[in-house]
Amino acid sequence: MLLLSLLAAEGFLVVQYAPKPVSLRGCAECQGEPDDVCEVRAGLQAQPMGEYLKARWPAPGRLKLIRSKAESDCAVQAKALLGPGAKLELAAVRMQTALPAAGLLESLGPPVEGWPRRLQRGTKAVSRKPDRALLREAVVCWPSEQGWPAAARGDARPLDATNRCEAWLLAVKAETGEPDAGGISFPLRRASFAFAPPAAATTDVPPPPAAAVREPSAPAAREPSAPAAQTPDPPLRPAAPACGDAARAHAATLDRFDQWDLHIRGATRASLDRASFTLDAPAWTGHCQELDVLRGVLEQQLSCAVSVSGNCSAEARR
Repeated sequence: MLLLSLLAAEGFLVVQYAPKPVSLRGCAECQGEPDDVCEVRAGLQAQPMGEYLKARWPAPGRLKLIRSKAESDCAVQAKALLGPGAKLELAAVRMQTALPAAGLLESLGPPVEGWPRRLQRGTKAVSRKPDRALLREAVVCWPSEQGWPAAARGDARPLDATNRCEAWLLAVKAETGEPDAGGISFPLRRASFAFAPPAAATTDVPPPPAAAVREPSAPAAREPSAPAAQTPDPPLRPAAPACGDAARAHAATLDRFDQWDLHIRGATRASLDRASFTLDAPAWTGHCQELDVLRGVLEQQLSCAVSVSGNCSAEARR
């Protein structure tokens, strides 16, 4: 149940995945002693991102494995985790604990057996229909030579824009809701995106939800009335009523949207008119995908529909 409790914290986890048992060679103290054998069991091991970042590079070219408290440290050659022939997979994952929105099942890519792997290396494509009860929404971010988890004075660098991320529905166990390394997972049919740290946040405004194209490094206090953040259904939701006075009461949610609106577009004026709840689509030119995702999240949290004025162009203005 450890993974389940970590997921409930709603932060990024670093997940180490071995499709089968692996024997690697590494050092515990890395003070000149010879390498010893490090046995890695098959399956998933996870650690909160904040804990993982500390002392991951005890020696040049070395990177610590994620180990249980009962096991001694083992720092292996970094290429054993990050190289093209790596036997282990390392990813930063933010995964929801609630069932995914039903609409997401209509926008899935080909299913894969086992945990997602970078560039889908070694994954086995299968023919399987999605079972909503056995899936959870997740954002999966991959290592980068320049960003996370590259060395930074002995620690690991945090996630940054050089890390590419993907949206997935990951397999979980029916009995516990914990990740299932042997289950069937589905990528969402969305382009990968670059992780970006949030804009400077005030202490009373929580960061955007996990599905937003720009991801926060840690959650802040949530507005009590706001529902749990989830990857949205497609943003157009005809059955939803138009947003009005009830939506204006969710000031923190609206402030959060404006914060990310300005950060993503590099603008100084918000694109959402709160009087009419209308979005200025042309202002998002060059960022149409981000507009669709963030609008969908906003509508899901407010339980109402936001109007759009004008058209967003995929090509940025020159």
